[in-house]
Amino acid sequence: MGRRTKKHHNVRNLKPKDKKKKKKSLRLKHILIAIVVMLVAVLALVKFNQGSGANITGQVNDFEVDEIIKADSANITLVEENGYVLGPNYKEPTKGIIINVDKGVAPKAYVPLAILLAKKGYQVIIPSFILGAPSKDDKVITDIIKKYQNIGVWAIIGHGDGGIAMSNSLESDDKIKGAVFLASYPDEKVDLSKTYLKVISISGTSDYRMDKFIYQSRKSKLPANTMYVQLEKGNYENFANYTEEQEGILTKKEQQIQTSVQILNLMDQLR
Repeated sequence: MGRRTKKHHNVRNLKPKDKKKKKKSLRLKHILIAIVVMLVAVLALVKFNQGSGANITGQVNDFEVDEIIKADSANITLVEENGYVLGPNYKEPTKGIIINVDKGVAPKAYVPLAILLAKKGYQVIIPSFILGAPSKDDKVITDIIKKYQNIGVWAIIGHGDGGIAMSNSLESDDKIKGAVFLASYPDEKVDLSKTYLKVISISGTSDYRMDKFIYQSRKSKLPANTMYVQLEKGNYENFANYTEEQEGILTKKEQQIQTSVQILNLMDQLR
């Protein structure tokens, strides 16, 4: 009987000192598991940011953007709301533009481009995304469209990964009439070739980041009347304000002005 009792010892039969050791061991185990989970999360975030093409801690030139906002504050309204909401302060807009940011780039970096569009009478929304990753889920886009009932026509702009993501939302609402791909192309699972969307694809001749092979192959996924615009000496980054100026290429201001002209021409055509 003594032997059987020894074999069937459990927590209830442990002495107080043994119980404390058991609890301490379990606590230590839980702490170690929590540390491992945190390390995995941190490593995943680091890997995400390395692949984004933008340093998460330096993803916007704050001083540069703040100066641009100050210079145009008399012409626009600007509100920080799950990103940025801009509009003209002289009229109620009836057409809207949503800008899908590139992965890892702060929405604020696109405010200078948005200002150029808002000054001309358009509602411009720059949504923020969890961890800076543009979502392929069309809920973000459709929720914005539902919220702004006064806007009857929308165009969606996507930069880099933001363009790939937004291509999944272009048929989610009848009010979406146009799309602009900035150094970008549709997702591999998306075919817009049979749609009635008006589309512009804008890239730069000094862009060494966009995958040119994929860019060419995805042209078949766009409508036949898509307009392709190449900005002479334009690059990948200067559609937004998150890098320093580089010599030998268009400045951010010049590239965004040329880009805004193309977008405004598109907006004039949307009905």
